[in-house]
Amino acid sequence: MEKLDLYELQKSLTTENIITLVTSLGADRYDDKENYIIFPTICHNENSEDASMKLYYYKNTGLFTCYTDCGESFNIYTLIEKVYALQNREIRFSEIVNLVLEKTGIDSSLYQFGEKRYKSTSDKYKKKNRQRELEIFDDKVLGVFDKHYPVEWIAEGISRESMDKYNILYSISRNKIIIPHYNISGQLIGIRGRSLNKREIEEFGKYMPVEVEGKWYSFPLSQNLYGLNVSKEGIKKKKKIILFEGEKSCLKYDRMFEDNISCAVCGSAFNKNQLNILLKNFELDEIIIAFDKEFERYNDEKGREYFNKLESICRKYQNYCNFSFLFDKENLLKLKDSPIDRGKNIFLQLYDQRIHFRSMLN
Repeated sequence: MEKLDLYELQKSLTTENIITLVTSLGADRYDDKENYIIFPTICHNENSEDASMKLYYYKNTGLFTCYTDCGESFNIYTLIEKVYALQNREIRFSEIVNLVLEKTGIDSSLYQFGEKRYKSTSDKYKKKNRQRELEIFDDKVLGVFDKHYPVEWIAEGISRESMDKYNILYSISRNKIIIPHYNISGQLIGIRGRSLNKREIEEFGKYMPVEVEGKWYSFPLSQNLYGLNVSKEGIKKKKKIILFEGEKSCLKYDRMFEDNISCAVCGSAFNKNQLNILLKNFELDEIIIAFDKEFERYNDEKGREYFNKLESICRKYQNYCNFSFLFDKENLLKLKDSPIDRGKNIFLQLYDQRIHFRSMLN
């Protein structure tokens, strides 16, 4: 009998095989739908509990698509490699394949592959990811959308003027708020949509990349900081920057303050790529982390985990800049709130009480 190759091995994996593999990699939950399975984004989050449910496995193609930080599709082999890289663990491609066979109980004698092939495939993947540059899109593509100010955002205190600055648009046919993403130079690098369709939100989440005429305008969110094209002059003036999680927080800050010094990491992490963008373009006295609240009480387990997460970011990059973070000890915010969500006065109170990392070391 002719032996099958790695592609055939990938195609032979059943739904049960995929669930077994992904849970063995650390996924603590999943949602098995008819045509796809939804997992937490362990492709770029070490802690599955902190990860959003935006990693989709499509049963018809056998591919995963990460709709947040990675912004790309990949197979099970690449997912394993991503997870190991997050843990700073080296793994050869032969070991990846052996892991697939071991976890699924598939007979290895049915497949033929060699060590040389594994290594070349792995090296090619790593090289591609190291050298990847963000694609620049023609912003004429935005012409298919409408200039409309969503009442949902106006009700949250976001002004029309701020939406104009960030070029917020709307798709009537899709019932989506359209959020163009630009690099610091103002070049279009991607488009995200915020769904207003309840059923779509339940299935796919609020935020998704946008497709126009068969092309997906997705990109790795970890390689950019949203809003720097708008706030860069304020950041240069104040020599400080505030890191929010989501795009909306930047627009709220822009309305409340004359000097906008905000940007969004578009997730719940801050990485070296994003730090390098800041170091390359600014002379900063302080980087201020203002992430969404993830706990009910600051001294419970979730509160301690949240504190430790922010502290670890500061500790990791302390040699590059002064870091501080906002931490709600007085229950001024609700669970999942951004620090800017409860208005200017609450934000300023949290800002004034922010924790300076270097003072913790003294």
